[in-house]
Amino acid sequence: MLYSIVIFDEPDTAELRDIHRKAHLDYLKAFDAQTLFAGPFTTDDESADLGSLRLIDFPDLAAVENHIADEPYVTGGVQKRWIINRWRPSVANTWRDCPRTQGNIQALFHAIDGPDGSAIRSQNRDAHEAYLEDHADTVIVRGPLLDASGENGIGSVLLLDIPDMDTARAFMENEPFYRAGCYADITFHRWRFGRVFDRFKV
Repeated sequence: MLYSIVIFDEPDTAELRDIHRKAHLDYLKAFDAQTLFAGPFTTDDESADLGSLRLIDFPDLAAVENHIADEPYVTGGVQKRWIINRWRPSVANTWRDCPRTQGNIQALFHAIDGPDGSAIRSQNRDAHEAYLEDHADTVIVRGPLLDASGENGIGSVLLLDIPDMDTARAFMENEPFYRAGCYADITFHRWRFGRVFDRFKV
C-alpha cells in the first residue's frame, strides 16, 4: 500500500537536526526501493527545514508507524508530530524518472479536505483533472489522500516544479479544488529532493 507521511519539525530544533542528520540519511537509505519521493519542506528561502514528506510503500499502517517510531529525527526529538494517510498516485512518476526543469524549485502542497470536501470534489473533478493535465509539465507527482478504506479521497498531495513560490501559490489559487474551497488543513511550502535524488546536484 502507498502512504503519504508528512512529519513536522519541532520549533528551534535546527541544531538537533544537524546532530541527527547522518543517522537520518543512513536510516532512509534502507527504504530507497520502496520510496517514491522523499525530502524536506522548508521556508521560502530554504534557510530552515520545517519537516519532511515521504510517499512510500508499506504493507500496512503498523509498518508505517514502526518506520516513523524508529526514525532518528523522531527518536532524537527533532520531530514529534505527523500525518499519515493512504495515498493513490494519479501520475506514475517517481524520484527516478520525474520531469524537472533546471533552474526551477520544487513545492509541496499537502491538504486535508474540509467538511464539504466530498461534494466539492464531485462537482469540480473534471475541471480539476483538466487543469492539472494542462499543466502536466508543472506537476512532478500528484494524487488523492485516502481514508482508511483506501476508497474515498479526503485530501491531496502535489509536488510542483516551478520557478518560485509566488508562481506556486498562483498555480494553486487557480486549481479548481482549491478555488472551490475543498481544503481546510493545508501545508504548502518549498520542498527539495532528499538524499534519494537530485540529478542537478550530482
